[in-house]
Amino acid sequence: MQKTQLALFPLQLFLLPGETTKLHIFEERYRQLLADCEDVQISFGIPFTENGTMSGYGSMVNLKKVISRHNNGSADIEIQAIGIFKVERFFLRMGEKMYPGGDVIIMDHEDTPPVSNALFSMFNAYMSESDKILAPEYFSADLNLIDLARLLKLEDPKKISFLKLESSIDMERFLLDEIRMRMLMLKQKNSIEHNIFLN
Repeated sequence: MQKTQLALFPLQLFLLPGETTKLHIFEERYRQLLADCEDVQISFGIPFTENGTMSGYGSMVNLKKVISRHNNGSADIEIQAIGIFKVERFFLRMGEKMYPGGDVIIMDHEDTPPVSNALFSMFNAYMSESDKILAPEYFSADLNLIDLARLLKLEDPKKISFLKLESSIDMERFLLDEIRMRMLMLKQKNSIEHNIFLN
């Protein structure tokens, strides 16, 4: 794990490494952050915030591109997550900047344990039942548990709960339970649709 300082943009948003999303930037302090991202290519952090409270975890992201700029100074951008961090200290202003910052600990997500054969088999069964196609590169690559969590497109609070688990056994059990629940919901949905069709 690595300690560092990051510019911070608290949001009700959590991305796992590799995930992308779009943001609308309109506050002056975050327009300044966008300018710094463009001028000196800094990364920034998005601490996950829910009901006004920070969870303690966040996504480190890079600016991927500016999609559009508007006459009022706001902009639409695309970002991509490159890491995960824990917040140690939060500052309302980062030095002389208008935007917040903080001391964070970057987590070593690349050292996350690999997916077991049993978990990967169940994941493939779920993908097949839900008529989803897994990209070919995921069959040849060594998937780790965070990779699989990303492929499952977990809801943001579930991502945080997953990352808070202490052991790889608990993390794998969490994903197995998630897949089992989804497969059960699929079966119930198919059963209801089948009964409607028969009637």
